[in-house]
Amino acid sequence: MRLRKLASLEVSSIGMGSAGTFDVHKEEDIAVRRQIMDQCLTKGVTFIDTSPMYGRAEEVLGDTIDGRQDKFQLATKVWCSGKETGRAQIAQSFKLLKTNYIHVLQIHNLVDWETHLPYLEQLKAEGRIGLIGITYGYPDMFPEMMKIMKTGRVNTIQISYNVKDRAVQEKVLPLAEELGIGVIVMRPTGKGSLATGLKGQPDLTPLKEYGIETWGQAALAWLLADSRVSVPIPATTKPSRIIENALPGEIPVLPQELREYIEKETERCS
Repeated sequence: MRLRKLASLEVSSIGMGSAGTFDVHKEEDIAVRRQIMDQCLTKGVTFIDTSPMYGRAEEVLGDTIDGRQDKFQLATKVWCSGKETGRAQIAQSFKLLKTNYIHVLQIHNLVDWETHLPYLEQLKAEGRIGLIGITYGYPDMFPEMMKIMKTGRVNTIQISYNVKDRAVQEKVLPLAEELGIGVIVMRPTGKGSLATGLKGQPDLTPLKEYGIETWGQAALAWLLADSRVSVPIPATTKPSRIIENALPGEIPVLPQELREYIEKETERCS
């Protein structure tokens, strides 16, 4: 697995998200998530993103990596309003993840960011967190996100970006590059639609010399061909999918002509 820079942090070029996939209760479902985390370690997928917004995801993640937290780079979020509520939620995240250190702590959907940011700065100064981030997944709040980025007080952003969702290309990504802000990509395969939901069958022939066998891999490789991207975080409920998702992080970066081919072929098959 190749490594990339997320601000000052070196991370696996493919990460993993947990939204909608780690909010489980049954022991057999938790056992599958433990297999997923085992496979992540095998393939070098070590950057893992979660949030209090994702139901039991933090707790299940903490349980499935118990005793090996130091092998992963953990990113979570604060998602609430109010100073004391925020501090309590962050304390709970440390407890559920069973760790004393969180690599990236993000303000989820910019909720009450002005209240939470000073405390995150305090935690960073104390060495309890590594990087401070903000997240938002839709264009309506890009102006607010960019305003926060320009303060110089955040190290990372998490945004929605994929071959069919390119709104961040116009202003957000250029600003992140200018300011040296790391970019975490949610919905890298369009909530799975690029992997399994296209109407037509894309032609993989030009990509096969890179070992790309699925359009989900093509979508991830397309992202990694953008040097401004630090780490995409596809989610999955299948251990075998970790192997598939890891491949784009193991092969050379695609040339621009193949990136353009993926764009055209996605449009043709949509």
